[in-house]
Amino acid sequence: MSLFLTVAMATMDDKSVIANVMSDLGKAFNKGQTSELVKLYTDNAVFMPPSSEILTGQEAIKKYWDGLRKAGFNEFIIRDISLNTVGNTAYQTALWEAVRKDSAGNVIKLDGNISSVMERQKDGSWKIKLQSWN
Repeated sequence: MSLFLTVAMATMDDKSVIANVMSDLGKAFNKGQTSELVKLYTDNAVFMPPSSEILTGQEAIKKYWDGLRKAGFNEFIIRDISLNTVGNTAYQTALWEAVRKDSAGNVIKLDGNISSVMERQKDGSWKIKLQSWN
């Protein structure tokens, strides 16, 4: 196997793993598992959700996601648009959709875009280092 092919395969594997991080984020949120969800972020991650202050660290990020669950959001979907890796850093753009029911039972859908910077960890896993969405 040529060196080029080996490098290309490694990149495809990384992209697959990174795509799963975002998929796992949505799945964990939908199951109400925010303690698992925040493990997808680095310890010192910076999180910039819409209409909120800049949050830093897993504890603050968990509190935000817990707040969304308490507000009635029970579905969060992420659809990848692009993903590029440079060394141990990945840059991803995606679309998100969130669904909640209000107290009268009306379904409310919100959507927007999301940008994430991910970092390869020493164990080879990928975690979200910076995330901004609107």
